[in-house]
Amino acid sequence: MHARVSLFCGAILLFLMTFLLIPCAGAQPQSPTGSEAEAQTQPTGEAGFKKANQEAIKKLRRMSPEEIKALDEKLAEALILYYDRKFARALPIFKEIAGKVETMDIMFWVGTSAMKVGETQLAIQNFKKMLAIDPKLHRVRLELATTYFTTGKYDEARQELEVVQAASPPPGVQKNIARLLAAIEERTKKVFYNLRLSQGVLWDDNISAGPEQKELAVVGGTLTLDTESAKLRDEGAVTNVAGNVLYDIGEKNGLMWNTAASFYNLAYFDHGQFNYMTMDLTTGPWWADRRDILKIPFGYKEQEYGSNRLAYTFHVDPNYEYYFNQYFSLKGLYSYNYTDYYASENSVLNNDKHRFELTPNFYLLNRRHILSATAGYENCNADASRFSYDGPYYTFSYFAGFPTSTELFLQYQWFRREYNGKPTLYNDYRVDERRSFTAVLSQGFLKYFFASFAFGYTDNDSNCKLYTFDRTTYTASVGCRF
Repeated sequence: MHARVSLFCGAILLFLMTFLLIPCAGAQPQSPTGSEAEAQTQPTGEAGFKKANQEAIKKLRRMSPEEIKALDEKLAEALILYYDRKFARALPIFKEIAGKVETMDIMFWVGTSAMKVGETQLAIQNFKKMLAIDPKLHRVRLELATTYFTTGKYDEARQELEVVQAASPPPGVQKNIARLLAAIEERTKKVFYNLRLSQGVLWDDNISAGPEQKELAVVGGTLTLDTESAKLRDEGAVTNVAGNVLYDIGEKNGLMWNTAASFYNLAYFDHGQFNYMTMDLTTGPWWADRRDILKIPFGYKEQEYGSNRLAYTFHVDPNYEYYFNQYFSLKGLYSYNYTDYYASENSVLNNDKHRFELTPNFYLLNRRHILSATAGYENCNADASRFSYDGPYYTFSYFAGFPTSTELFLQYQWFRREYNGKPTLYNDYRVDERRSFTAVLSQGFLKYFFASFAFGYTDNDSNCKLYTFDRTTYTASVGCRF
């Protein structure tokens, strides 16, 4: 390979010296691979090359054989590096040669090497210089469009692509143009949305979150629970709807506005008094940059329990995530909630809640595997001290996406809550420790549809045994997403 490159370099200089002017070799690299080979088009405008290379020929004729030989050796070295994809080392050599003899080939090699190493202005300068000489160099125009795309100049990139498209290039080139135009359309979109709906059946072995035992020791004797207060089993229908609309206000990686809504409804088949429904609507600004994103959502939530309105909540949840590299980010969150219960007998539950979180995230194998670990602290101030608490919590989660459209989500959470008051029927201040585990397996099919199976387990251990319980759920669902 290297020997062929050296012979090729010598041939270029020999042809120039003997006035055998050839079309731009840079417009068709000698060893194209992959998409580069697909994108090639036949260069035209030989007269333009002759005119452009006249100055180079004059310079070569003034050189001694030793100088030409040295130049030939540098060109061979640069091209060996170029075809070995060592563009950062090839570029300064190409630039040195261009300072002495600049042909259309050298312009192209300087331009493509500069594009590969991120010197986009130099790449644009060389490609535009070539197109000024011969506007029909479609391969060069495609390289210019690609460079514009990488620098975020989408209008300029689209304009260059449309010029090539109008020339009816080969099918392989048209396919590449269509892909890049689609990417430009995606990058320049102002409105993004997604919607997810699912319907499922839930099996729940403890719908009341009640203790295993019906008789509990309390202050003054024994408390006997009725059937609906102890551990109770039932099945139910689960409906989930969630979606959001994101509007890009300014330039890419700038100010955006996101609005999200969710609806969850659980209707038990036999014990409707435990039915639960919640609706949440949030909106707020986002600020996204190349390496970080700031979100300030604020929202309103409604809850129903049984057939009655339970409570409403106002909340604001600012969070900031910084991406150190493609594999690691750190996210911080502060959340404030104010909840007010509708029924006067539940007014003692009215509360405001503060939550603080710090979450490192690890992104592996092209973000198909995500590991997260959250450390948090929660403080709840209710109207009655026996419902006020504070304490730490930890969450560990793992997400995996597979090429088969299969997704797996695993999560473990632990928290401790120390209450500020003694609950009714107890002389001790209540302390709870809860451990929960969630696993969800989802399989996509027919592009927009999916089926999922979820397992959930919760173990709540309390020094006040009325609040000690365990709960296991299984949920099978089908749905669609857009």
